[in-house]
Amino acid sequence: MRRPIVTLTTDFGVSSPYVAELKAVLLAAQPELNLVDLTHAIPARSIRAAEVALRSAAFTFPIGTVHLVVVDPGVGTTRRPIAVAARGLIFVGPDNGVLGRALLEPGARAVVLDRKALWREPLSSTFHGRDLFAPVAAELACGLALEDVGSAIADPIPSTLPVVERGPGRVRGEVLAADDFGNLTSNIPAAEVDRGWRVTVGGSAATWCRTYGDAERGPLLCLAGSDGYLEIAIAEGSAAARLGATAGLPLVCERSERG
Repeated sequence: MRRPIVTLTTDFGVSSPYVAELKAVLLAAQPELNLVDLTHAIPARSIRAAEVALRSAAFTFPIGTVHLVVVDPGVGTTRRPIAVAARGLIFVGPDNGVLGRALLEPGARAVVLDRKALWREPLSSTFHGRDLFAPVAAELACGLALEDVGSAIADPIPSTLPVVERGPGRVRGEVLAADDFGNLTSNIPAAEVDRGWRVTVGGSAATWCRTYGDAERGPLLCLAGSDGYLEIAIAEGSAAARLGATAGLPLVCERSERG
């Protein structure tokens, strides 16, 4: 029998003892849990960066996986704690947009976590990840249904990711984040554009390629990234360093006259 999987996504930092506290609560509830660190390197309080990380990795996990997401600048305020079920997975975290990517999935359902008997006592006003989200995530991983941990809501905070602008022969998006290689991911689905489109990022032209090893060193490249979105890169170099930014740069695709 497969051990239940719980992933952890936080902005705590890789050396933070807060990560160990989350794991301690999860394992105290169910020692057989399979805990996977999705990432703890989200920039502090960056809801958008957490969404991008989840967009890339969350849906590669097996059905039944619970994703615990603690990027929570509004902890202790009136922001709601929620859980979302989408495509056979469950996401647990604050209602601040960080679970917005899951909410975009067809048939996604959300509940507010209002079953206080499931929470850890005393409830800290500054660490809901440990005292509220982790205990609920453990219960969900061990078999509780979404409706067992909260009451249905119809108005969760939507995704914070920017919306792509589409027009005749033109698609405009933006850079969302950089990976550790300096490759830049975007919000433009790669399936919407191809080599018949001119691509500029921050006003600089990018050259199409299939993969990094096929390209010459030096020029900006554009290609279909592993997450299914248009990516900007430099062979054996850093597009982030070249462009001086990791997020917010406009990315414009225009169909060429020959396309």
